[in-house]
Amino acid sequence: MAGIGFELRRLGGRDEILGPVAAVAHAAIVAAGPWLYTVMAILVIGEAAAPVMSEEALASFRVLVVYVFSLSLVGTAPIAMVGTRVLADALYRRQYGDVRALFALTLLAGGAATLVLSALVFLVLLPTAPDVAAVGIAASQVVSMVWVGLAFCGAVRDYLQVTLAFATGLLTAVGLAVSAALVDLGPVAMMWGFAAGFVVVFLWLTASFAATFPAPCRTLAAARSAFLQRLRCSPSLAVGALAGSLSVWVDKWIIWMSGYGEPVEAGLIHAPIYDGPMFIASLTVVPALALFVTSLETTFFDRYQTYFHSIDNHATLKTIRRQAQILERETMRTLAGIMMVQTALCIIVVLTAPAIVEAVSLQFRQIGVLRMGTVGALFQYLFMSCSALLIFFDATRIYAALQVAFLASLAGLTLVFSHLEPGTLGAGYMVTCIAAGFASLLALMRVLRSIDFRVFVGSATSAQRA
Repeated sequence: MAGIGFELRRLGGRDEILGPVAAVAHAAIVAAGPWLYTVMAILVIGEAAAPVMSEEALASFRVLVVYVFSLSLVGTAPIAMVGTRVLADALYRRQYGDVRALFALTLLAGGAATLVLSALVFLVLLPTAPDVAAVGIAASQVVSMVWVGLAFCGAVRDYLQVTLAFATGLLTAVGLAVSAALVDLGPVAMMWGFAAGFVVVFLWLTASFAATFPAPCRTLAAARSAFLQRLRCSPSLAVGALAGSLSVWVDKWIIWMSGYGEPVEAGLIHAPIYDGPMFIASLTVVPALALFVTSLETTFFDRYQTYFHSIDNHATLKTIRRQAQILERETMRTLAGIMMVQTALCIIVVLTAPAIVEAVSLQFRQIGVLRMGTVGALFQYLFMSCSALLIFFDATRIYAALQVAFLASLAGLTLVFSHLEPGTLGAGYMVTCIAAGFASLLALMRVLRSIDFRVFVGSATSAQRA
């Protein structure tokens, strides 16, 4: 996502109040588009279909959506991460001829990985009916393509088109899913309608990307070579992305497989006592992610470019070190500012947890899980933002180590607390996120303070490996 944020800077710089608001809104779509899309779709579809469908059928639809998202993210993340890095390299070198080929290659590889993973789950591990397995596998493929399309469209910087794509897809999904519910076609047909909305999103994103890079795709050979070379040079990038995507879902999977798991009529397993409050807690991160895109990836990138321009222009060592100090100070200041906003939101949610639980029809014994999940989400945002910055500075080994440690710790602690009282189910997530947040912050501070060494010595070492 090198270079992302210029359009957001233009919007944020407008004098009227709608400019900054539009910038944050577009950033929220870019940072969490699929997640927001799903939240809105489930809420609207659930409200519209509730009078004509049983709660069990609606639960099957919701759980099927969750499975599709988890499988598509895990299958696509490592491939999309490497593909996006290769794209950034090509754009930096102004080599636009193979951009479409790289996009197609990443789509094919991500789709293949998701196909294998989703087929394993729906056909082998779970006793699902053929129609459920078919829609689960197909929808996972579609959502995996959206993950890739959204990642690559970060280079286009056409945030209006990204927002319009998700808005149009949302309307399509809601319309088709609600229509299926009204004529009593069941949760499987509703899921086909939901997937059709994601097809609209993908086609819109692809059209926007193709219009920006019109060079035709004649062969995948060059793109495949660049992809494999980047994978050999930075395998930790793929490892970190895989571990990071697994850590998003591993706590849910463990709780599902514990004594708290409940089957739905579609043959899938979920844990309402854990999923509901953690779902709400995860939404509290969206404002911070939007601010991260607008604030950090505009002001930070200015300082980032200034630092490297001073090197390119053969500035004195004193000037280069001064720019490095400015970059470090601006980065930490921006992170602290966003954390203050997110902390305030976290406190509000923790204090009003009983009212929130009552408003969304959860059980009062889930209040503790909601509070722990909200506190954990606060520090998970810190972990995610610091991890993103570590990638920015090409500290991929540190990034991968943090992701693997986070995954192992979260899995272990969740397994322990899954055998205890329901009110403590979120403790493993909270403790892991707090520890990981501070660990990633310390790692980022260390990288920022050694940036001169990493740029001059690390770049030479990387060039020799390549």
